[in-house]
Amino acid sequence: MKSFHQLKYIFGLFWGVGLAFSQIDNSDEILTQYIRIGLENNASIKKNYKQWESAEAKVAFAKGLPNPSISFGYFLENVETAAGPQEFKIGITQKIPWFGKRKADENAQTAKAKMAFAQLEKIRLSITHEVRKVWYDYYYLTRITDLTQQNFELIQNWDSVIRSKYVTSRTGHPDLIKTQIELIQLEDDLLSLENQKQPLLESFQSLLNREEFLEIIVPDSFSFTWLNMDKSKLIETIKHFNPDLWMAQAELEMSQAKLKRAKLNRLPDFGIGLEKIGTGEKDGSVFSGKDPVVAKISLDLPVWFRKNKSAIKSAKFAQESIEQKINSVENKLLSKLEKILYELKESERKVKLYQNVLIPKGLESLGATEKAYRSDKIDFLSLVDAQQRLLTFQMKYEKALINYLKAKSKLSILTGEKV
Repeated sequence: MKSFHQLKYIFGLFWGVGLAFSQIDNSDEILTQYIRIGLENNASIKKNYKQWESAEAKVAFAKGLPNPSISFGYFLENVETAAGPQEFKIGITQKIPWFGKRKADENAQTAKAKMAFAQLEKIRLSITHEVRKVWYDYYYLTRITDLTQQNFELIQNWDSVIRSKYVTSRTGHPDLIKTQIELIQLEDDLLSLENQKQPLLESFQSLLNREEFLEIIVPDSFSFTWLNMDKSKLIETIKHFNPDLWMAQAELEMSQAKLKRAKLNRLPDFGIGLEKIGTGEKDGSVFSGKDPVVAKISLDLPVWFRKNKSAIKSAKFAQESIEQKINSVENKLLSKLEKILYELKESERKVKLYQNVLIPKGLESLGATEKAYRSDKIDFLSLVDAQQRLLTFQMKYEKALINYLKAKSKLSILTGEKV
C-alpha cells in the first residue's frame, strides 16, 4: 500500500493553498486549486483516510504471534519429593499457529486495507467530480447571464433608435411597445439568473468546507482538448484503475485468504513453554530445595471435523459470490461507459455544430437583418427574432460545452482520472 506522502501526491492535497485566484487566467488552474482545497478540507476524505490508516496498521497485528500466557499454581497440599515439598509452580507458554496460518491472516488484512484505500479513492474521485460539476454550472450560469446582459444592452440601443424613428414618424407605436416588453422580459431573466447563483455558491462552499468564499471565480472561456475516445483503451484503463473494481478484486483476495485459513484450521496449532516448580527445604536432604524446570510442548486437536468442513464450504461460497460480483461490477461499468461515450459524442457534435456553423450563420443573419431594418425593409419583430435566434445558438453552445465537460468528468470517475 502507498505511504502518506504518496497518497498526498495522488490526491493533490497540498497543505496551505493560499493562491490568489484573481491572478490565475487559465481555467484548468482555477479549477485545480478549488479541487485541492476541497480534497484538503472535505470531512469524508478525512474520515476514510483514517479508516485506511487503521486498516493498514492492523496488518502487522494480523501476522503477529498470539500473546504468550503465564500460569501459576499453588499446591493446597504439598507433594513430598526427595528434594523437598513442592509448594507452587509457574510457567510460560507461547502458542504458535500452524505454518501458513499467520500468512493467510496477513493476506486477509492486507486485502482489507486495499479495500479501504479503494473506497478512499472512490470518494476522492466523487468529490472531485462534484466540485467540477458545480463549478461548470456556475460558469454556465455566468455565461448565460453575460449573454442575456449583452442582449439587454443591445435592445436598449434599439430602443433609442426606435424612439428617434417614432419621433420622426418613421416607425409606429407597436415597435416601441415591443422593445419595452422585450426589455422587461430580459430584466426578469437577469433577475432569475442572479437568484440562481446563491444556491450554487452555498453548494460549492459545502463541498469545499469553506464558508469564506463569497464568490466563485470562473474564466471568460474554457481551454480544453477533445478526448480520444478509443473504446478498447478506455475499457483497459477502467479494468486497471477503477476503484469499484479495485475494491471487488481486493475483496476476492480477502476471500481467498480466508478460504486458505479455513483449510489450515484443520491442522493443529502447537505451543512451547517452560514451567518451574517451587520446592521447599527438606531436612537432611542433599538435594533439598532444588526447583525443577520442565520444558513443555502442546498441540491443539482440531477434532470437530464437521465444524471445519462447514467453515471451508462457507468460505468457498463466499469466494464464488465475489467472483460473480466482479463480473457484475465490470458489466455495470461497461454500461456506464457506453452512456458516457454517447454523451461525449453528442455534446462534441453539438459544440462543433454551434461553434462552426450555427453561430456564424446567426451572426451573418443578424447583420443582414439589422441592415434591412435600418433601411425600413423589415419590421422590428424580424430583427428581434434574428437577435433571439443568435442568443439561443450561443446559449445552446455553452450548454453543449458544459455537458461535454461534465461527461468528461464522469468518465474520469470510471478511469480513475487516467485519461
